[in-house]
Amino acid sequence: MVEKTFISDGVERLKSLPWRQLFYMFYIEPIIFTLIFSHMLSATVMRNEIMYQTCKVIFHYNETDCKRLDDKEAGPEIHAIETEIQSYVADMFLTRTLMESIVPAICGLFSGSWSDHYGRKPLLIASMIGFSGSSVINTIICALSSKYEINPWWYTLAALPHSLLGGMCVFSVAAFCFISDITDIKTRPYRMIFMEMLFFIALSSGSLLSSYVYAATSAAVTQGISASLITAVTVYIIFYLPESLHIRQEQEAREAELKSVAIECSDKIDNDEKQEKAKEKDEDEKKGSDSDELKQKSENLEVETETKKAGLFSLMHLKEMLITCSKPREYNARAIIWLVTLAMFVTMFVGDGAMGVMYLFVRQKFHWSIREFTFFETVSQLVPMIGALVGFLILRKVFGLSVVVLALLSLGSEILNNLAKGFADLPWHMYLSIALGVFRSIGGPMCRTIVSNIVPASDLGKIFSIKNVLQSFAPFVAAPLYTFIYQNTLAFCPGLFNFLSAALFLVAFAAIVGVLHIKLKHKQHYEESLK
Repeated sequence: MVEKTFISDGVERLKSLPWRQLFYMFYIEPIIFTLIFSHMLSATVMRNEIMYQTCKVIFHYNETDCKRLDDKEAGPEIHAIETEIQSYVADMFLTRTLMESIVPAICGLFSGSWSDHYGRKPLLIASMIGFSGSSVINTIICALSSKYEINPWWYTLAALPHSLLGGMCVFSVAAFCFISDITDIKTRPYRMIFMEMLFFIALSSGSLLSSYVYAATSAAVTQGISASLITAVTVYIIFYLPESLHIRQEQEAREAELKSVAIECSDKIDNDEKQEKAKEKDEDEKKGSDSDELKQKSENLEVETETKKAGLFSLMHLKEMLITCSKPREYNARAIIWLVTLAMFVTMFVGDGAMGVMYLFVRQKFHWSIREFTFFETVSQLVPMIGALVGFLILRKVFGLSVVVLALLSLGSEILNNLAKGFADLPWHMYLSIALGVFRSIGGPMCRTIVSNIVPASDLGKIFSIKNVLQSFAPFVAAPLYTFIYQNTLAFCPGLFNFLSAALFLVAFAAIVGVLHIKLKHKQHYEESLK
């Protein structure tokens, strides 16, 4: 009898566990992992292909010389060709970066507010269709270039589909809002760091495998595999991904209902006698307040109806985003939001600027092949991933460091990492820079956690949207600036742009110090949210 009771109680407890919520938690991870993995699988290979096609089609060098551009043992005449081509290719990479930023920046102005009303899934679908279209076009161009002479500028035009549909700006707004919808203040930091780990696993594995797949097949096949993976993920989103906004709304409704029941029970026990005595007084006051309440409800209903009628590019969404991000908040919360946004903006600014010239830099400085560069890229992603795991689990769980202090540690690692790259004169110096930047991966998830913990869930889309808008406009300055610096220092100091990166990260470090100051000033209020 006791055994039967024990078993039945165990079954009931199993049924009461939030299995559906646990199942929903891991819907978004495969999408992000596959998107990043497929991009890294083909990115370096396609950059090398563009340099090869530029050498052969634009500069009309013979095919043998063009194939030896990444040969470390090639003579000075081949290195001279490399230097000549790099200046032209840098402009090509710059043009593509700007194309990928114009429309996404405009979409970012509206997408956050729109998703707070209509959901995250439509934005994920739109951005992934764009990524699929661009990767398929790249595959076709790459396949045709093996038989015909095709101008490499066509690869730049292939970026149009994902640029016109919002690109990474719209995708990241929707993805991080999805995560925030299905997590709470306690689980969110762990979820963010888990997402960061997956992100770096995808980066390192995709980068590591790319040179081997390319060596075994060809550039067209490598790009085709990447396109197939992205297309499969797009189909997965359309047919299987749930709408996280509905999950959050259901959870909030259940919590509100439980809270309402608890308040009603408490009021009934404590205030039975008071209600009898105050009944007549309430009736008199109610007459005066009914008109105000009805007026307020009417205004709220009007605003809600107007918002629901608004399309994606309605100015209503832009207005909501600006009001949400600029309205005064208690305990200097608005200042925290903008300081963290500045830090994340600087991080993306440096990433957008250095991305276009880093591959050119290591080829010019160390004459690395695709395999050498992808191996370096793999290590540079793997070490920070381990650093994020150690930094979060040990420094936070054992030593109890707050998310703000971990963000400072990350930015300090970024500064050292870029200084080491700037001074690098031998290949092993580049690997030293990786070791110095071991904690740099913690910053992103910690900054997003800081914002999501002090902002209501209904405002997250708008807050993440303004962050992504600023980051989308960053390439308009970052890419030309870094390209200009690289082209003008190519002959005597190609790594000079790394010192600019270190200086910018110092600005971000100062911004997070400001957040720490506010936290200490209002320690009691922020003790839990910024712990």
